[in-house]
Amino acid sequence: MANDQKMADEILKNIGGSGNVKNLTHCMTRLRFVLKDESKANDENIKNIDGVMGLRKQGGQYQVIVGNNVSQTYTELMKLGVSGGAKSNEPVEKKKLTFKQVGINILDAIIGTMSPLIPAIIGGSMIKLLAMLLNMTGVLSVDSSTYNILNTIGDAPFFFLPMLVAVSAARKFNSNVFLALAIAGVMVHPVFMEIMEKAAEGKEATFAFVPVMSVKYTYTIIPAIVMTWLLKYIEDFADRITPIVMKNFLKPMLILLIAAPIAIIIVGPTGILIGTGLSEIVFFVHDKLGFLAVAIVGALWPLLVMTGMHRVFTPTIVQTIAETGEEAMVMPSEIGANLSLGGASLAVALKTKNRELRQTSLAAASSAIIAGITEPALYGVAIRLKRPMIASVITGFVAGAVAGLAGLASHSMAAPGLFTSVQFIDQDNPMSILWVVVVMVLSVVLSFILTLVIGFEDIPESEDELLDLGTKDNITVASPIEGIIKPISSVQDDVFSREVIGKSIAIEPTGNTIYAPVTGTVTSVFPTNHAIGITGDSGIEVLIHVGIDTVKLNGEPFTTAVEQGDHVNVGDVVGTYDLAQIIEAGYDPTTIVVITNTEDYESITSFDRADVEAYTSILGAVKS
Repeated sequence: MANDQKMADEILKNIGGSGNVKNLTHCMTRLRFVLKDESKANDENIKNIDGVMGLRKQGGQYQVIVGNNVSQTYTELMKLGVSGGAKSNEPVEKKKLTFKQVGINILDAIIGTMSPLIPAIIGGSMIKLLAMLLNMTGVLSVDSSTYNILNTIGDAPFFFLPMLVAVSAARKFNSNVFLALAIAGVMVHPVFMEIMEKAAEGKEATFAFVPVMSVKYTYTIIPAIVMTWLLKYIEDFADRITPIVMKNFLKPMLILLIAAPIAIIIVGPTGILIGTGLSEIVFFVHDKLGFLAVAIVGALWPLLVMTGMHRVFTPTIVQTIAETGEEAMVMPSEIGANLSLGGASLAVALKTKNRELRQTSLAAASSAIIAGITEPALYGVAIRLKRPMIASVITGFVAGAVAGLAGLASHSMAAPGLFTSVQFIDQDNPMSILWVVVVMVLSVVLSFILTLVIGFEDIPESEDELLDLGTKDNITVASPIEGIIKPISSVQDDVFSREVIGKSIAIEPTGNTIYAPVTGTVTSVFPTNHAIGITGDSGIEVLIHVGIDTVKLNGEPFTTAVEQGDHVNVGDVVGTYDLAQIIEAGYDPTTIVVITNTEDYESITSFDRADVEAYTSILGAVKS
């Protein structure tokens, strides 16, 4: 496991230091930075830090995925002076308001608000489940004070959910946390709730002669999010109209006097209607598609987690459980999705020859299967190796279909795993226990088998591993230039980015010299000198292509030190180029290294590298 202090130091150094951080929060597996200038962050270096599983940029957040030890890394970053959950007074860059941007902003608001609340929601869910189990086994009766107190502890995060949401949303929107909390408190105040109950029975409720709709706000999310967003503008308005000498008492009074009525008369009822509408959409889809709806969500779930979009379902799940006592589409689909990633990781651990990958896979499998936390398996195994993701998607669909046909429903919203599977047990249907076991076993076994059948390109433990095998059928390719590795998919040329002509790697050059990547014979030197082909003594065919579209420079920045037919050793100088001249001419100097006879090899693997120079191995190939 990576050292948390060292990892925090490396992350901070590569995002531009503590001075470049506006704010930092974290969820179950991700550090969520808001940076002042994202261009100062070195994305590739971040990805290559030991312990970092991935990187995502979404909704103004720079999300570094570190897995289950995220809280420890967060603590270490706090010690280094990073601002966590702090209010930023810096102006926010305004973006052109389009329908697409409005949608992005709404999703970002929901995801950004709900992510910090997940631990409280999961904790409450598990305690409620514990109370249910103790009652089912006869340990506690529903009339006992212990049972009721235990159930109240678990229910508190949901009952006071508007207040929790208000705090999180205030941090998200830079509103005053305590004013937001006070306004949300009105919604769950015992006197206000009593007025709402009487209104529901037919007794009219008004505020300053304006009717107040009967609404129950406990267990709700959307009204508090919307109201806290509006609070920022109400604060600004109150600040403008209050005299300086009266701001200390008049400003907060006006804010509460304006915001609270808006909350209970307009925003609250509207938010409840929106939330109910979203729930109705979920009910409609489930009613129309039945078990297929569960299967489809199960297949898509890993992709939703990748984008962070899975958090969008949180309000709907909470409200559905609050209204009906169970949720039968999204939560059952997660069983197959979560455990399939665990099963795929187990298969990788069994088959890989890489000791570090084996340890990573075993830890990821344990996290997914036991606790339902899938990011380590998703980013550390499935996405990294690609083919296990296919096994997970297929399994998610099949297991989701079985869960849908069995009629499984969750009575809580903890991430499905071995320890949290009790949330699917129906007290009135003992067969639900059997079906939960069937779906869980199916998810692990099917994904395990599919991963073994589909296979994956193993990651060599080091470049020396190939050389030590003592056979010419295992080859390494060295970097032909000094530079920084970049994703091949980022190259602005479809032929290279899609690896049409063979397995490729992209390097952003920092030097001016081209070295032989393998020992072999020069088979081609392009007339413009921007590309050289070398066939290794082992038979591997390597193309070095300096720059994108640099053929148009007619060879001006390039010179060659070899001719076709020359024999070279790895590391020999085969040419030079003028990097500054290429850039000044307006061309991308990114250099592509391609193995053009990729089909002759069983597997070709990129070594984990950031900065490279001559003799640094960048590709490893195993002959079929």
